[in-house]
Amino acid sequence: MSFNTDISTTLENSRNSLRRIARHDGTEFSKQSILNDMEKFVKMVNTMDDTVLIPSRLMNLPQEGDDDPFSMFAMLNDLKTELLWSAGDSEEPEQPLRRVSDLSDTESDASSAAGDSGIEGEDERESAVRAAAACRRHLRGLRCSLRALTAAAHHLTRSYQEEVGAPV
Repeated sequence: MSFNTDISTTLENSRNSLRRIARHDGTEFSKQSILNDMEKFVKMVNTMDDTVLIPSRLMNLPQEGDDDPFSMFAMLNDLKTELLWSAGDSEEPEQPLRRVSDLSDTESDASSAAGDSGIEGEDERESAVRAAAACRRHLRGLRCSLRALTAAAHHLTRSYQEEVGAPV
């Protein structure tokens, strides 16, 4: 297989997984899973889309603080699209600081082959432990954000239903 075929297969598998999340009606994930929160968010935004038939009517809703209902509607849809279809982050990932080495290229290559990460005082296990802790912290933050966004989509849906006189 070629490099391009491998990337295409990986991307297609990822998209298929997210499509299953987007349309799945049963409970396949733990209630505490980030996938469960992603699924709830996507479903609520889909419900919001199905309910808000005339988005311009959101402009008639009372504004709560700085939250413009029409802008909120657009932002929630944009986030759902980004969650399901984004190719990646536009920001550069944060890189650890590397130590300055005065080794020759040959010595440097030998050091890399021996497993030296080039990070001062850190072996692979320490690096993996730090990465796992950072991942857990980010997942907790993402879970919290997804729940808040799901609640915002639910609130916007109910507000629209009340505005147009639809059953809530």
